Amino acid sequence: MHLILHSLLALWLCFVSRAYAEVVPTQFYIHHRVVHPNLPVTPWHNFGSISISHPSSISPSGTPVTFTLAETLLDDLSEFAESVNPALEESLYQVAVEKPKSPEGMWPASVMKGCLMSMSTSSSITIHFSSSGEPMGLDYFLSSVPSNGSCPSPSETSKSYSMHNTTVLVTTPRSPPLPGLRAPPPLTPEGAPIPPVAEKTFLQKYWVYIVIAVAALLVSGPPEEPAANGTGPKASN
Repeated sequence: MHLILHSLLALWLCFVSRAYAEVVPTQFYIHHRVVHPNLPVTPWHNFGSISISHPSSISPSGTPVTFTLAETLLDDLSEFAESVNPALEESLYQVAVEKPKSPEGMWPASVMKGCLMSMSTSSSITIHFSSSGEPMGLDYFLSSVPSNGSCPSPSETSKSYSMHNTTVLVTTPRSPPLPGLRAPPPLTPEGAPIPPVAEKTFLQKYWVYIVIAVAALLVSGPPEEPAANGTGPKASN
């Protein structure tokens, strides 16, 4: 009896834990920083966070989620400008989503030229999740940038990183269409494929109709000759 109660209690706790995991949303943190190949690497700063109730709630075509900005965002942008001037050639702005239990080098990230950050007032982030709810990739886009991605002249480039109206979209992998497979060929009891039936020739297909047509011609006989009626021209005396 004691063992039965212990087993029932363990099953109940397992059920409750699973139900709690499905109800409580999972929070993911998005970070950003600025880097330059000739300057010390700046640490990641918290950009904001999103919450996902369950991986099944994510649509393969994309599901918009609420993006909560970090309270220190304006101070971080000012610090970025002091560390790496946006007008500096090869300055880069990076955005990454934190991957639980993974080092920073394994975080899915995206890069944008620092000189382009002040040319737009809005941006979008697309985070790609696996079917199990693990972030696998991140795309960062600005609403308006030159088609060739070129930077403006240094005199026209802002010396600060502007704050954008950022939207976040989450997606999951799409299942590929199932291949159209042919039915396997029939096999003999020995396992060898049964050869296909040879196609019939023209005579084999239509010999019955040919015989009937020939018989009908033979039965009908040759056509009758017209009888002489004696109306032809008479010979002269």
